[in-house]
Amino acid sequence: MSRHSLSTSNFKKNLIFIIKLMVVLILLAAYVNHILPQYAQGYNASLLDKVDRLESIEGPKIVLVGNSNLPFGINSRMIEESMKMPVVDMGLHGGLGNAFQEEMAKYNVVPGDIYVLCHTDYNDNDQIVDGMTAWMAIENHYHLWKILRMKDIETMVRNFPVYLKKSLGLYASLAGNQDSGDVYSRSAFNEYGDISYIREENQEFDVGYGVPWIGDTSVNRINELNEYLNVRGATLLVAAYPIYYYTEMSVEPAEYVSFQKQLADRLDCPVISNYVDYMFNCKYFYNSYLHLNSEGADLRTAQLIADLKRWQKLGTDADLSNDEYADILADDTLTRIEDISDYLDALLAAKDRYTILISVKDDALSNISQDIAAQLHLLGLGAELSSLQGESYLAVIEQGQVKAEELKKEMLEASGTLDEGRKSYQMVSGGRNAGNCSSIMINGQEYSLNESGFNIVVYSNETHRILDEVAFDIAAEDQKAVRWSEILN
Repeated sequence: MSRHSLSTSNFKKNLIFIIKLMVVLILLAAYVNHILPQYAQGYNASLLDKVDRLESIEGPKIVLVGNSNLPFGINSRMIEESMKMPVVDMGLHGGLGNAFQEEMAKYNVVPGDIYVLCHTDYNDNDQIVDGMTAWMAIENHYHLWKILRMKDIETMVRNFPVYLKKSLGLYASLAGNQDSGDVYSRSAFNEYGDISYIREENQEFDVGYGVPWIGDTSVNRINELNEYLNVRGATLLVAAYPIYYYTEMSVEPAEYVSFQKQLADRLDCPVISNYVDYMFNCKYFYNSYLHLNSEGADLRTAQLIADLKRWQKLGTDADLSNDEYADILADDTLTRIEDISDYLDALLAAKDRYTILISVKDDALSNISQDIAAQLHLLGLGAELSSLQGESYLAVIEQGQVKAEELKKEMLEASGTLDEGRKSYQMVSGGRNAGNCSSIMINGQEYSLNESGFNIVVYSNETHRILDEVAFDIAAEDQKAVRWSEILN
């Protein structure tokens, strides 16, 4: 056989092999496309609904960008009603990485849009953290693939075999696309992109997230995103994430203030939050130190609304003036005070900013010293509390004005509103011989520890949230503070 004939024969064989390979690959691709998606009812599949909502809104909107601290920590309806703009919660999963989250927000940018970035980390490596998580989000929904950048392709290719293997397993076992019905299912999200699953529980964790680091890679990319949005007539803002606060906290508020100042200095867009305002009591966290329960989500949302309105009015970064910083530190310090005399001094210093609700249980009034009685009088209270045995007593002081005060042997009840009608309260005080109980409910939620002594709830009329829930047993020898952390432990 001539060399030419041999070459022609080899060419035909190679061509046939290539054609067969292409047919196999096409059939394989068709088969794979047929069995996919397999995670259509999972948590990450909510990306489809988020993008659909983002693309469906024609005019200006508020778009929230970040990881799961958003769907587990925002009430978008509250924002929409207060800001009079439609809201889309694009927050999803930390495993996608910050860059992926930011790319998600580039759909349908129109003039007047407000993008609120709520990252928990500013020192990422500009990569998808977990390719499998990304595959579960985009699957074979090809219109979502434009979220991926060229630099993301290697990560996605490397993780595709794992994703495909798991998808084939789900397909073979008929277990794919099942709605788990829990908080990590697609059905747990509402139309805004928030988790609407009612979360009443709370958990305590040994440590919090810590103060974020700030890296050049993240800063440069966010500044590029800011420019991208500005060119299209949109605005980028940075807001805080919920910070897990616990009694033996290793991170001081001053460290968050320092972080905030550095972040504001390095970013081209406004940082509209004071991060210390987002240090929430551990009772408001759900199943992670970044996930809030339903009550915590409402508190965090109210703070974000206040930040947005302040930015609308002033158009600048959050104010860290000396006066405001001093108030922030005073609010934080309140939850650390153990001595009742020191506590009353702190309340007196900030009484113009606070609403103080007091309900007595058991025999709290028999051991009041003259000094403590004098401090209570300085707060504006007029009842003579010394040397009483088992009486009921309750009081409400709002911004230095006494709204209610009663002292009787019988069980006492009181109700009303505070903070210009934003909150309603119902209170009960039962002395030792009159029910022996305490209740302080605000908007239907119980805040009294129902411990012997003075049960005190402190509400901030500035930040519109509960600052502290504490009890002091005046009849006890040490008269030290009792808080939820001690009761739960």
